[in-house]
Amino acid sequence: MTCKRTSYRWRPRRQHKAAFISVKNDIRRHTKFLGGLFTTYDYLHGKNGWIDCLFLSKKPQIFYNCVIDTTTHMFKESVWELAYERSYALVPETNLSLFDQATKDPISGRWKFTPTAEKQFYAFGGLTRSEWVNENIRIIANKKIIQVNETVSLHHDYKFGIGLHATLDVPYLTIETVSTFIERFLLTETEYRISKPIIYCYDEIENWHIESNLIADFVTS
Repeated sequence: MTCKRTSYRWRPRRQHKAAFISVKNDIRRHTKFLGGLFTTYDYLHGKNGWIDCLFLSKKPQIFYNCVIDTTTHMFKESVWELAYERSYALVPETNLSLFDQATKDPISGRWKFTPTAEKQFYAFGGLTRSEWVNENIRIIANKKIIQVNETVSLHHDYKFGIGLHATLDVPYLTIETVSTFIERFLLTETEYRISKPIIYCYDEIENWHIESNLIADFVTS
């Protein structure tokens, strides 16, 4: 038996109203920090590659549940993904599951998990998987086989609000760039895709680490 998720647009009007008011109140509470067009709990430090945010539509009781990436972040993610795909084509997954790595302490009776060290593989020239991937992201990036486009797409299957995925051709996501995007999007509230592809080289990306955003702790009183 499967549980089908009811999308936001098919939920009762009272739920629409309650969710809309909740988002509107959060935007108001965070106005002095974020400018009054959106709310997010991701800490905007000036060099974000992605954020999750919420903002109101111009249509009654509608709001957008939005994921925004920069084109550089999307390019980087695509290169990492391809590098890992190629690594698994060379060497399929061989790591033990978490439960296979568990041992029971005879005194306490509690289970202990001891992750095994990364293995080196002949197919990777004696490197571990992560070492091989780190070497190959430069090769993949500089071959210019990964292209990204500035796009905005709508997703009506979200449980909370209307889903919106945006990839923007800006260096970083800041309060100003996010606000400018929202103002532009609200003129039409439609999807778009810029057909001209964007291609980067390895050295054009400032950093290649995996980006994880901090949670902002707003003090509104």
